[in-house]
Amino acid sequence: MISSLIEKYHYLREIIYNKKISKRLGTVGEGSVIVRPCLLQGGALKEIHIGENTRIQSHSVLECWDKFGDQDFAPAITIGSNCKIGEYSHITACNRITIGNGMLTGRFILITDNSHGSLCLDNSSIPPIKRPLVSKGEIVIGNNVWLGDKVTICGGVHIGDNVIIGANSVVTRDIPANSMAAGIPARVIKQISL
Repeated sequence: MISSLIEKYHYLREIIYNKKISKRLGTVGEGSVIVRPCLLQGGALKEIHIGENTRIQSHSVLECWDKFGDQDFAPAITIGSNCKIGEYSHITACNRITIGNGMLTGRFILITDNSHGSLCLDNSSIPPIKRPLVSKGEIVIGNNVWLGDKVTICGGVHIGDNVIIGANSVVTRDIPANSMAAGIPARVIKQISL
């Protein structure tokens, strides 16, 4: 009896949390769940759109930066339907991140189209938090992509459909469809036969 009441309480708490957090975002599709807690940052949260039946696990961070210091951006994050994003994941945009349908991730992934400053002498004397945000371009992740634990996807990268990225990989360049990639930096290690 008590365990049943506790389960109902947790279920209702999650429903209330999802309704509250969904109001801060652009759109959240039917059946999608953002497990609490989730940190939302940036002034362009209404530019975050999530498809249907997608689950973002707890302790994830979604950031959509329209301003940073005196810089202005026009960011957008689109996450497709039927995705499952693991715990402690971090998705941050000052440009554009587009994720297709059916993506599965492990825990602790980072998808970022931006960084604090660039590798140059002028930036070296500025504390990193005060450096301007720099983006190498949009990120596009295709359908049915699987990202292992602790994968990092950097700006300007396009990942094709049906790709597997091995755990702990850092993706700094495009990965073609129907392939498996791993390493730092990630490189294609196998083409998937169709």
